Amino acid sequence: MFRLMCVVCFACFLLGCGSQPEISKGVTSQLTQNGVIIGHFSKDGEWTVTLDGNADIQIHDNTDQSIVFKVPKDKIKTPVKALLLSDDKSMLVIAGENLISIWSVPKQKLVTNVPFAGVSPLASISSLALSHDNKRLLVAMDDGSVNMADLFTKINNRFMPHSRPIEHLAFHENAEYFVTGAQDGLVAMWQFASPEPVYQHQFNHRVTSLTVSPDGKHLFVSDGLNAQHVLDFESGKLISELKYMARFKMFRKAKFISNSGLLATSSSKSHLSIWRYDSGEELGTWSIRTASEGATVVDMYVPNSSTLVTLNSDGMLETWAVNLLAEK
Repeated sequence: MFRLMCVVCFACFLLGCGSQPEISKGVTSQLTQNGVIIGHFSKDGEWTVTLDGNADIQIHDNTDQSIVFKVPKDKIKTPVKALLLSDDKSMLVIAGENLISIWSVPKQKLVTNVPFAGVSPLASISSLALSHDNKRLLVAMDDGSVNMADLFTKINNRFMPHSRPIEHLAFHENAEYFVTGAQDGLVAMWQFASPEPVYQHQFNHRVTSLTVSPDGKHLFVSDGLNAQHVLDFESGKLISELKYMARFKMFRKAKFISNSGLLATSSSKSHLSIWRYDSGEELGTWSIRTASEGATVVDMYVPNSSTLVTLNSDGMLETWAVNLLAEK
């Protein structure tokens, strides 16, 4: 009996039995019944753009679940590799294998199609990033090359900073600098139109998660095994490493929660974790609400320092009261 109690106590220690509050406020809406393959919140959180299991691309109004815009199916170049919505919600960018389609959201009209290539003739698009002023577009390729396109001058500078597909791109707020993360384990910061890195870090495994804080001061990056670092964005210096009891954790999505000192991360499965990013302390891990087995978080939105909203691959929006962790 004593031995059994020891095992139970040890399990509770590992799992944090009774030590963490239930922070989920529940599912607020379900945008689609067809599942979400790619999904992104608008910067203000009012809209969500999705590619669903029926290959439909739609912009949803999160307040009433109405459809703001549905891209005509005969205008979609399949397979769709990436989607993004401009910060001002005026522009929708859709990436096929080698073609970028730019749509005017207010006019619901295709503005232009622009082809992009990598260094390798067989390269296809792997990720996108658009500057906050809509003037600069990054188009990353699966051969490790990046196109740095100025949408006004039509000038495109291409270079090859990675040896494997680039899956993560993020602009700094001023659009002068951006970061890349790839399957080769390399993370680097670049000045737009320059092929020389400002700094770079080589991880032992592929980069699975990368995000920049809203104030542009911090960068979080995770590799596919056991390196999860919070860096100073400007210098690349290490601020902290995430600490946890498990042997390793797989990180998928991440989001800094403004003015709170907290970082939210999701796993490749249905788990959401909250951390103090200055110390790397884990405050808890919760399971998201799902409608199907294997559902996971595809994007996150932070309306304020007290709240987090997640979008999962079942199309569900779930709200989290992270302010309950303030005194933890």
